[in-house]
Amino acid sequence: METLIIAGRLLETASVLIFPQLLGVLLYIRIRRLKWFARIVAVLVPSLVFFFLSPIFFFAGIREAQARGELTCGMPALGALMLVFIGTLLEFGGALILHACWSRLRLTRSNV
Repeated sequence: METLIIAGRLLETASVLIFPQLLGVLLYIRIRRLKWFARIVAVLVPSLVFFFLSPIFFFAGIREAQARGELTCGMPALGALMLVFIGTLLEFGGALILHACWSRLRLTRSNV
């Protein structure tokens, strides 16, 4: 049972990172005709989605501990905030790498 709980938490953490990238790819496919606009949107949207959705997951435990009166300082909140900022940068970098590789793959396939 404990293994299922750990697997569920890992899946939840992975979904916070994978869902915004998937959304960026789907948006790129949807507005592909406007190439530069589609690329800009596909790189920026995952970062914005992660920035606004990740506090729901990262701050949930802090809110529960604060309601029970266990928190006496703001360091856990600062740690969660740093995770949000680092994750946003990772999402942005991941989106740049993903779309650069995807564009390169499409160029090599069109030349063959």
